[in-house]
Amino acid sequence: MPWLVPPSSPTGNNRHIELAGIDLLIIARIDNVFVYPSDVDIERLKDALGRALSLWPLVAGRFLLLDDDHYVIEMSDNAIPVTLIENTDLSKWSINSNIVVEIIQNPLEPFIDYTQVEKMVRGSLDEPLFRLKLTRLVQSGEWIIGTSWAHVGHMCWAMPLLV
Repeated sequence: MPWLVPPSSPTGNNRHIELAGIDLLIIARIDNVFVYPSDVDIERLKDALGRALSLWPLVAGRFLLLDDDHYVIEMSDNAIPVTLIENTDLSKWSINSNIVVEIIQNPLEPFIDYTQVEKMVRGSLDEPLFRLKLTRLVQSGEWIIGTSWAHVGHMCWAMPLLV
């Protein structure tokens, strides 16, 4: 069951952050999974996510190429996609960690809606920089929250913290 979560109040005002050439060399995603042992209040999560998007308008932006020369992230106050899945097959989370950044033996595909970086590079205005997927394990009551960030968006978000 997918839905869109917009910023609670628009703050991006279509401002741009220009990307340096080094940002474009790494066309990748950053995918993570977080596991919560108890129930998640969906309405509260939507509200918190909307407020966070207002504080960090870059997350609700889009990757653009301007004048065939300048790559930017436009803070366009777009809603981000959130998907909810009810999983009745798994009895419990099988990995001995509540935060998974990268995993080889147990793929994360069922728990993440991956950002389509290739679409962004080709100029799609429909592809968000960030996607969220919630999976409820019905048997154990655990919740798995999968996040997927386009690397270019993640780099712009992190750069002010590094300076």
